[in-house]
Amino acid sequence: MLPTPIRIKFTKTGALQFISHLDLNRTMKTVMIRAKIPIHYSEGFNPHPKMVFALPLSIGAESVCELLDIKIDLEMTSYEIISRLNGALPPEMRVLEAYIPETKFTDIKFAEYDITADAPVDCTPLDAESVFVMKRTKTGEKECDIKPMINRYEPIPGGIRCVLSATSTDYLNPEYIASVLGFTDYSIMRRRVLISDGVTEFR
Repeated sequence: MLPTPIRIKFTKTGALQFISHLDLNRTMKTVMIRAKIPIHYSEGFNPHPKMVFALPLSIGAESVCELLDIKIDLEMTSYEIISRLNGALPPEMRVLEAYIPETKFTDIKFAEYDITADAPVDCTPLDAESVFVMKRTKTGEKECDIKPMINRYEPIPGGIRCVLSATSTDYLNPEYIASVLGFTDYSIMRRRVLISDGVTEFR
C-alpha cells in the first residue's frame, strides 16, 4: 500500500505566535507520535517524518489557516486524524480540517491578513503609485517598491485587511504594511491563503 497524502489545516494563535518555524516543526513531529498518527518516514540511514509546511509564519503573527502536508501509512478518516491531533495539541493550536490534497503549495499566490493596531488607521500611504520600504533580502537591506506586491486592502475596525503576494519569489511580509502605516503596537492574523485570482481560497 502506498502512503496516503494528507493536508492538515490548523490554527496557531496566542502564545504560540512566538515560537519559531523550527520549533513548530519539532512540536508537530512530537504531536504526531503522541497522537499515534501513522506518519510516513523517509528512507535511508536517518529516517524522519515526511512533513512539508506552506508559507512559514513570522514570529509574532497568528494564523487560522496554517497548512501542513504529510503522508500516512495506514488508512484513517478525517475525523480520526482531527480528533487524535487535537487531543495531543495545545489549546492555541487546533486542527480544523484534514483531507487528501488535489493541489500543490506552489499554487498559493496570495495571503490575506488582518493587521490591527491601538491607533487610528489611515490607509492613505498605500494609495500612492509607489510604496517604498527598506526590504530585507539575502544580500542585506535594499529599497524596494512593494506596491506591485499588494493585491488589495480595505480598512476594518481598528486596522486594515490586506491581500499580499505570497509566492516564493515575491513574498511580502505584512510587517512592511504595518511599518508604512506607522503602526508601533499591532497584531497580525493570517486569515486565508489564496490562488492566483486573489479571491479563491487555496485548498
